[in-house]
Amino acid sequence: MRAYFNLDANDFPVTVEHIGAEWPQDQIIRYQGFPHFHWLQTEKGVGDFWIGDTHLVLPEKAGVLVSPGVAHRYESANINEPWEVIFVTFQGKFADDFNQQMMNHDYVYIPPERGVEFVQQVEKIIATLDSNPVDNEWVSALSYYLLLSLGREESYHVNVNHPDFICYVKPAMTYMSENFATQLTITSVAKHLNVTPQYLDRVFQKIMHLSPQEYLLQIRISHAKKLLVSQKHLRVVAVANESGFRDAAYFSRIFKRETGVTPLNFRKWQT
Repeated sequence: MRAYFNLDANDFPVTVEHIGAEWPQDQIIRYQGFPHFHWLQTEKGVGDFWIGDTHLVLPEKAGVLVSPGVAHRYESANINEPWEVIFVTFQGKFADDFNQQMMNHDYVYIPPERGVEFVQQVEKIIATLDSNPVDNEWVSALSYYLLLSLGREESYHVNVNHPDFICYVKPAMTYMSENFATQLTITSVAKHLNVTPQYLDRVFQKIMHLSPQEYLLQIRISHAKKLLVSQKHLRVVAVANESGFRDAAYFSRIFKRETGVTPLNFRKWQT
């Protein structure tokens, strides 16, 4: 069992906060999720992992990267068999802004056949932390590469080479990410792309398996989570306004529907 906890960020854009291997994993329940991106991968045994109503089975080498603030729980699939895992949590400004690379999805599942390379990447980080003195810049570089590699796995679930993704979906995602704090509507997004809202909705759902309105809402909720945790002085009405919601009561209602808690309780339980 090898593990490091509460590592110093050293003002790097990305580095690890907690990291470990050969860790005997007990049951964990996080109703409000974890504040940062969290990677969990099976080394020995089998794990059960739930994200909302989604159940993932994690055999050896399989893993899951979970976005910040996403409710989840996990435990050994067999109470009579130990479950040993690799775990990494990431910190730093770039890590906090990584949702677009994840296409604002709650998680990325890595199947066993693609998991070997991530075991090797984690081992490189641990080996660097074991050295004396520790090369913190190299730890940061390895952490960045690991997080970037995990996020890119989402492209295996989305056909980023499809002409409709290149011509319409990706530009729409970029436009929404740059303008979500304004009174942006899907109609205005479609107008920016010179297509009808109906056409944009159709190609977006075909490629992304969710509507552009749902994607825009994910961006806004994700930004609101970040503000609630990092800008503790901001009132809920200010968080709502800076996240693209013009009505604080509506924002609070939608936030609770999407996360299961009120904005103030989310701030309280995440800090």
